[in-house]
Amino acid sequence: MILASPPPISAPHAQALPPLSFLGFRAGMPVSEAVSLIRAAKGALTCKATADSRMRDCTGRVATKETGTSLELLISSVHDSAAVIVFSLHGGTGPVTRWVSGLTTQFGRPNRVQRPGGRSSWQWIRAGTMLRVAQRGSGQQAEASITLTHGPLLDGLGPAQSKRPDGEVRPY
Repeated sequence: MILASPPPISAPHAQALPPLSFLGFRAGMPVSEAVSLIRAAKGALTCKATADSRMRDCTGRVATKETGTSLELLISSVHDSAAVIVFSLHGGTGPVTRWVSGLTTQFGRPNRVQRPGGRSSWQWIRAGTMLRVAQRGSGQQAEASITLTHGPLLDGLGPAQSKRPDGEVRPY
């Protein structure tokens, strides 16, 4: 009697996980796409050049239906892609529980760190990107933030470069 080998066990198909995002913003997205989201939310954004010609810093505000208030917004871009996006809320941490709950439903259980003084953070990491919710303090002095970071954009920067008066490019 010849026994046949069992069929090979195939690994379950890995599901493509959604990119980490908040309010439609994703680390690594083109700044032009971020500007469209901000305009659609009746927000504003102002960008300025930095000493490094590869980067720009943008600040502004974006309204959210969830909080009923505007969040301060900072975008640091590399080659016109959002390398770091920070949403900040001062004077309250009320939405943090809703943010963490919604993000946990969307992206899974986060790494959580709790520190003395009412400081807590929740962090998701996926495919070179990171999303972190941070809460500091309580009451009117409380602050909350959400940070989206694109590691490959930041890692790819290398040393900053400047132009000398003669037009030669050199590292700082």
